Amino acid sequence: MPNEEFEKLKEALRKPATPEAMRGAAEAFKKYRVTKQGQGSKPTLVSLGYKKTYPHAVPLDKIPDELAKNPEFYNLMKRIVAKEKS
Repeated sequence: MPNEEFEKLKEALRKPATPEAMRGAAEAFKKYRVTKQGQGSKPTLVSLGYKKTYPHAVPLDKIPDELAKNPEFYNLMKRIVAKEKS
């Protein structure tokens, strides 16, 4: 099941950063995150990028919010998850 949800997340992130695609990716991430809950720690995504428009440390439970509202963060996740160059 988690592999299926991860594949759906990758597909959602392959689309251009439109508001609809960003909301879809946020929903896909929420569904994927539900399959991974209960593992103990509270992981945080940290980016060392300089002068970015998104926070440098995003708790895992806040990633869907950032995906839905910030195109630059969406593109960062696209590069991370879908392993595509932008």
